[in-house]
Amino acid sequence: MPATLTLTLTLTLTLTLTLTLTLALTLTLTLTLTLTLTLTLTLTLTLTLTLTLTRPRPRPRPRPRPRSLPLDITGPRQGSSPAMKWIWIPVLAVPVLGPAILGWKIWDEVRRTISEDPLVWEKQIRAFERTERKRPAPKGAVVFAGSSTIRFWGSLAQDMAPLPAVQRGFGGAKVNDVIHYMDRLITPHDPSMVVLYIGSNDLLDFGGNRPKSFEEMQALYDTLLARLHDRVPEARIIVLATFPSPLNARRAAQIEAVNEYVRKTAENTAWLELINGTAALSTPGGEPDRSLFRFDRVHLNKKGYERWAQILRPKLLDHWRQQLH
Repeated sequence: MPATLTLTLTLTLTLTLTLTLTLALTLTLTLTLTLTLTLTLTLTLTLTLTLTLTRPRPRPRPRPRPRSLPLDITGPRQGSSPAMKWIWIPVLAVPVLGPAILGWKIWDEVRRTISEDPLVWEKQIRAFERTERKRPAPKGAVVFAGSSTIRFWGSLAQDMAPLPAVQRGFGGAKVNDVIHYMDRLITPHDPSMVVLYIGSNDLLDFGGNRPKSFEEMQALYDTLLARLHDRVPEARIIVLATFPSPLNARRAAQIEAVNEYVRKTAENTAWLELINGTAALSTPGGEPDRSLFRFDRVHLNKKGYERWAQILRPKLLDHWRQQLH
């Protein structure tokens, strides 16, 4: 098989699978349909390429030997060894299986995100505990806890310096997940301040997830904040307002209602504060600024985190200094 044709098929296959998965998620197809579409395309293309590469070829006609020479010095006959036609299969398996594995991992993450069972995140919590045993975080630090918005904040320590930040965002956590794991995730650090970003996945209308009602969110926040204050009564609790993402913009009114409830609660609670950075992530028209979000239209990109940090850091530093004094 010509190398150029092999390269063309490989690149086409990789691009096709990646675009299929991206479109499936972008168009908010169901999990079953997304998985079926990805696996069907993968298997179909794999079978097609395998049959193409292993198809018997007509044997080339042998070249006539020159009569003027007593010996055959024309070299080996044209044609490939039977083993050669199998070499391309493992070569092509990487771009074929790579997107399929990526699709499976994304699907598994979405599956756990829409789950209401906190135990789906047990593996990530244990990973935090192993890290803590190897490299214990300082007591009295500032714990940033919540969902993947905290988890994917790769520059958190640098953006919040000199705050002694402990990053404890996990998966696609919901409010009840943080309630369930707070005694393993937050309280062991004896924090001076707890910064929470949680609730966006509870309100997410995507992939089969059922958005919670305002009354359900109210009850969840009441439980979370009361229980956390009971565990760390000396710590100041900061709630970062949930911001609408491009994927969840249609839920902006419900998101704002929940933020307003937390804000009003904080007005009458000395140890609680709400910091709202939504405006920094929005266009002049009030819509989520797509340039600040990743391709998934849910999570902030590097520029988005920088913009968000510019709003959050000065306020968090003020609160932290007040705690020290």
